[in-house]
Amino acid sequence: MSLNNNLTIMKRITLTIVLLVSFVGTYASGWVQVSGNQVKESTVSLVQATTGSTILHYSLAGYSFNEIATERGAAMQILCPEGSPILLNGAPGLPLFTTSLIIPNQANMSVNIISSSYQEYQEVLIIPSKGNLTRDIDPATVPYTFGKQYTNDAFYPGEVVALRDPYIIRDYRGQTVLIQPFQYNPVTRVLRVYFDIVLEVVEEGTSNINTLDAVEPPEIVNSQFNEIYQRHFINYQSTDRYTPVEEEGNMLIICYGAFMDSIQPFIDWKIRKGIPVELVDVSTIGSASAIKTYIANYYNTKGLAFVLLVGDSQQVPSSTVGGNDSDNNYTYIVGSDHYPDVFCGRFSAETEAQVTTQVQRVLEYEQTPIADTAWYRKLIGIASDQGPGDDNEYDYQHIRKIGNEKLLPYTYNYAYEYFDGSQGGNDAPGSPTPSMVATGINSGATIINYTGHGSDNAWSSSGFSSTNVNQLTNTGKLPFIFSVACVNGNFVNSTCFAEVWMRAEDNGQPAGAIATLMSTINQSWNPPMGGQDEMNDILTEAYSNNIKRTFAGISMNGCMKMNDEYGSDGDEMTDTWTVFGDPSLVIRTSIPQNMSVSHANELHLGETSMTLTCNANGAKAALTFNGEILGTAIVSGGSATITFDALTELGMADFVVSGYNYKPYITSIEILPELGPFMAIAGKVINDVPGGNGNGQMDYAEDILLTMSLTNIGVEAGYGITSILSSTSPYIEITGDSASFGDLAVGDTVVVTDAYAFSVANNLPNMSLVPFTLTSTDQDGNEWVSNFMMPGHSAKLIFTGFSIDDAAGNNNGKLDAGETANISLSVKNTGSSEAYQVITQLVANNGYVTVNSDPLNYGDIAPGTTTTMSFNVTAAGDTPVGYIADFTVEALGNFELSMTDGFYTIIGQIPVLIVNMANVASADSMMICLQMLQVGGEVQDTLPSSLEIYTSVFVLLGSFPNNHVLTEDEGNILVTFLQNGGRVYMEGGDTWSADTLTALHPMFFIKGTEDGMDDLGTIVGDESNFLAGYSFEYNGFNSSVDHIVPYPGGKVLMSNVSPEYNTAISYENDIYKTVGAVFQFDGMTNQEGSTKEGMMAKILEFFGVSFTWTELDESAALNMGVVAYPNPFNDQVTFKLNLDEKSPVTLDVFDLTGRVVYSSGQKVMNPGPQKLVWNVQDTPPGIYTYRIKAGNTLITNKLVRVN
Repeated sequence: MSLNNNLTIMKRITLTIVLLVSFVGTYASGWVQVSGNQVKESTVSLVQATTGSTILHYSLAGYSFNEIATERGAAMQILCPEGSPILLNGAPGLPLFTTSLIIPNQANMSVNIISSSYQEYQEVLIIPSKGNLTRDIDPATVPYTFGKQYTNDAFYPGEVVALRDPYIIRDYRGQTVLIQPFQYNPVTRVLRVYFDIVLEVVEEGTSNINTLDAVEPPEIVNSQFNEIYQRHFINYQSTDRYTPVEEEGNMLIICYGAFMDSIQPFIDWKIRKGIPVELVDVSTIGSASAIKTYIANYYNTKGLAFVLLVGDSQQVPSSTVGGNDSDNNYTYIVGSDHYPDVFCGRFSAETEAQVTTQVQRVLEYEQTPIADTAWYRKLIGIASDQGPGDDNEYDYQHIRKIGNEKLLPYTYNYAYEYFDGSQGGNDAPGSPTPSMVATGINSGATIINYTGHGSDNAWSSSGFSSTNVNQLTNTGKLPFIFSVACVNGNFVNSTCFAEVWMRAEDNGQPAGAIATLMSTINQSWNPPMGGQDEMNDILTEAYSNNIKRTFAGISMNGCMKMNDEYGSDGDEMTDTWTVFGDPSLVIRTSIPQNMSVSHANELHLGETSMTLTCNANGAKAALTFNGEILGTAIVSGGSATITFDALTELGMADFVVSGYNYKPYITSIEILPELGPFMAIAGKVINDVPGGNGNGQMDYAEDILLTMSLTNIGVEAGYGITSILSSTSPYIEITGDSASFGDLAVGDTVVVTDAYAFSVANNLPNMSLVPFTLTSTDQDGNEWVSNFMMPGHSAKLIFTGFSIDDAAGNNNGKLDAGETANISLSVKNTGSSEAYQVITQLVANNGYVTVNSDPLNYGDIAPGTTTTMSFNVTAAGDTPVGYIADFTVEALGNFELSMTDGFYTIIGQIPVLIVNMANVASADSMMICLQMLQVGGEVQDTLPSSLEIYTSVFVLLGSFPNNHVLTEDEGNILVTFLQNGGRVYMEGGDTWSADTLTALHPMFFIKGTEDGMDDLGTIVGDESNFLAGYSFEYNGFNSSVDHIVPYPGGKVLMSNVSPEYNTAISYENDIYKTVGAVFQFDGMTNQEGSTKEGMMAKILEFFGVSFTWTELDESAALNMGVVAYPNPFNDQVTFKLNLDEKSPVTLDVFDLTGRVVYSSGQKVMNPGPQKLVWNVQDTPPGIYTYRIKAGNTLITNKLVRVN
């Protein structure tokens, strides 16, 4: 062993101790002690935190290793406590460590090493990673392959510390710190291990990635998220940070209309517990996109903690992310990340009975837990014997560790183990059967952890299926389930395993589960195991104040940790891991205890508080009356005080105290009269006949008279009663505020007709609750204040779509050059009040289309109705094929009602259709290029049955294991397209050799010769074809691709340099043209003089598709690399730019009237790649123009927002 001392100057003077340790010959599996600390663990601790700087200390005691046989001999597999593997296929398999910080809302952060110490080990061969495998693949069947990283004479992964992109969790902006202490040079075979690192994350300029507008930290936070912040952020509540006040949060239920009565008992109970709930019929919202916008608007205007969707996917649609079904996409509100900002669950139901059973099980679980106490402390673990995955554990090792090291030391006393194979412990010999699992579940357990293979309707380990779930008899003993498995939650267009668990009954009583977390897609091996570990860690962590835990809170907290550790590989799991059940459900993990609660047995009119004592610290006390929450409080130090507005009604109030692992305390408290008179509002009636439309509701632009009734609910008469009406609303002008009610005996009610007068503004927001205050006094100076709300109603116009009728032309449903057609425009009133005398105008924002019709009178449009009328238009004969023609739709109504929107249509054939059958990133990359080339295009994930409206089709088949195998029917559709003069580009790593060929493949004149190895590297254009001179470094998903050669007639287009083989081949004849490739387009890394947009331009030129690139080539936009994507877009658009120098940057977005609809404000950005993100909420679909000013450079271009 040799010892070198190096002095390194970084931000501060750093002393680095380098210990060179040589491994000679072979080495056995075991533990390597790196530092003097004898504890077998690594730690990340907070040293210091201020607003703009955080200092962390990382310490590594040592690591374990295994010796693995590979084609290159024995290789070391490094195993490290608390580490997560870098899942890059073919790269050295090294662990990394993560922690997350709260960072300033607008800051760009950088990370620096203050000091470090490491050891170096010589002649080490590190085993390569197998990548991020999905759970339909057994890792043992995947060979180790040494990737291109093993030819680089440099340390991998290179950066010892790094930062992921910032993200936002509801109230705070966070950033994950990556610590990569294991650095390996595959050429010199030197392993460098950093065992002590002091690092600083410091503010450096202004960022534009996931920024928050708030200047100060929140003063109030949701209690569920406060728990997440405490665990997730290492610097949360540091000494200089304000400590926020907690609040419970509210719930939004989006429900299929026919199920609204069935969900009502659930709502009643949640309100009695103190959770505000609002129920909305999904038919009033619309599509998945509309639901996402609705939830975001609700969050921003009313606050939101929980979202419950009631109905199956046909009743309440799921959202999608990257082509995957994702209810959790509804929870990504603040920022453009995959960290939930609210908790979402689903009562998936196709019938009212299926809703009722899910409601009933929640009520029984939370209100009346079963008296049989033994089952509460039992747990079930089910797992395969395959792997390894996260922490290098096989599935059964992972589940056993959760049981033995997490749950049993907590509140549990027995673990049922059902593992494939014979694993000892509580696991019986052989593999488990469905009946064995059923026996355990029926006897009772509060939690089930599953890790293994799965299907739409079963767990592969044990074979426990939907049929078995429906045979369970575990009524009153319902477990919650964390399932790591493929497609157990694939509920869209099928009835999946998770749904059966939640709908199961035995003799009409709920059976199955109380809640499940299951995935809509094939899960990967490592990330969800890490997430499941974190969920069980959170579940069993002992807090001093016994914090209650919700199922969705635990689930999503685990997902956030998974995102931190695995980055984008974790994001995809978070997107698709779906909560089936009540997201606000407070789980049970032990025998429910009785509460001891003391409080007043009655309340009186005018009182404003209630004090109680309770032995359950952390419990929540709620006082409600007639379905409204009067007030809530959290028990602390054995007591709590609920405060509320002065009581003004007599009757019985509900009082509930609920807490984690306690039986709820439920009672009623009577509200009685106080001494003296007491004036309360008995009723009110709107009179809008003289000044409005006479419908008896408060509409925009009305003059209203308000009839008021007062009643004396006190115990003495009141004399000389006068009442004053006021409002703090900016939409209300009180024009008559005083009324006299005279004398009121006990129990009397006096009605004053048209007592008050007020005017309603034209711009009253639809369905806003307008506050009013009625202050009543008597001759003795008594005063009574009554607050009330009245709903406001307005009209709201939206443009819902267009259709083209070209029956007088070629009748192909499109507008073609030289054609006159009718464009029908539909305008809908989504408000709750009538729109009067609506005039609509169509404006063509281009030089090729003429609108022949004058503005049209759509008349009055009633609430919820749509009016459609047709405008005659003509496209000029010289309109270029594929021209994107954009239009503005303007509508004006009485009382300043207006709407401006837009749409676009492609004249002639659509130049490009991208069919993203494998859900790969090439689609986004291609769309960016098409936008830069000003070429119209569409993306679909399935192949349309007819392709006649497209000039060219780009087919994306992906690479194993994320590949799509082209079917015979799909091949035949494309054959017909080519035979009719079409152009097809098709890429796929396995379609030319490994997969079954279709009738389409021979038309590419490509022969697949072999299934290649992991060696795709530098790709160059063939000198005899149209990509001559192009050269790219490949950094795609999988570099193991088919090798191909051309049949006679085909031409080599691109080739891999070393080893040499063809990667793309072109073919053309008098009828059609093709390009076939083995790489993925997005994997091509731009080089000097070789860009993806240039490559796309050449392919389009070969296909005969017009584009505009020469102008861009000289433009500032190209020099700065400005790209807006996706475009068209839905809820978010990202602007990429590349700065040569530090510059002030501003992004402005304008509608077609020139109105600014968004401005980023000026941000100072550093040189290099930068991003700006526009998260769209209230802006309607249509055509927009963006302007980016960077220093003295100004770039403008067009954006299209679609529904």
